[in-house]
Amino acid sequence: MMGDVQMENGLEELQQKLLDMLEIFQNFTEQNGLVFFLVGGSALGAARHEGFIPWDDDVDIAMMRSDFEKMERLMAGRNNRLGDYVYSPVEQHLLPEAPIGYLYDTTHLQKGYANTAKIDIHPIDGVPENKLLRKVQKIASLVYYLSEYRLPVKNKGKTIRNISKVILKVTPEFLFRFYLKICKKIMTSWSDETSVNICSLFGVAGYEREVMPRNYLMPLQKVKFQNREFLMPGRQEEYLTRLYGDYKTLPPENERHPRHKNYRLYKRS
Repeated sequence: MMGDVQMENGLEELQQKLLDMLEIFQNFTEQNGLVFFLVGGSALGAARHEGFIPWDDDVDIAMMRSDFEKMERLMAGRNNRLGDYVYSPVEQHLLPEAPIGYLYDTTHLQKGYANTAKIDIHPIDGVPENKLLRKVQKIASLVYYLSEYRLPVKNKGKTIRNISKVILKVTPEFLFRFYLKICKKIMTSWSDETSVNICSLFGVAGYEREVMPRNYLMPLQKVKFQNREFLMPGRQEEYLTRLYGDYKTLPPENERHPRHKNYRLYKRS
């Protein structure tokens, strides 16, 4: 476990809230025969710090597509509420971010959803072996994003962002609704159970780095996270190296800070 940095005022309280949310979601999934696991920065935190990255201010988890879709149906049956928390479905998003699921704390909703604790829930999809079909899947995911949010694509390079701006200007509304259905069908055409490779299509690392062998994830392993137990990808070394390279080395000090400002609302009064 690596040395921690000094906690920002309110960050420790925010992380405790996120941990409470994670446990509530874990109870919900276990009761319904579903499985989630830590990914991205949360998996990195589990491996490197046995808990949160000291400056992290959200939680990243994932579910295989089949479990994710069942989870969304179950949440809809609960009015998208889980105790004191509210679930934001992919296609009824509360904020125009990535088209994934989000679980929000309701404590500070008067300040807006952008300013309260949240868990990011990524669906994991199968990936085709054929290179051309991979391009089709990637393009479908980009058009899906455009059709869902009507915003230029983020974090995919200047060329793709400029192309997406043109598409937004010339595409009529009814076509976006059609694209949404067609692109989701294309994106999810490959089985999350039998595909050799899988991908978090809207992961922050981008399509190319997020595509990896399914056996990097499965079977999952139990890990300590803030003295609790959660699941994470079984081949921890390969998974984290794929996403982060030398993941065991801390970033420069000037990069060790929360990405959001929501932690300030959680400081003890």
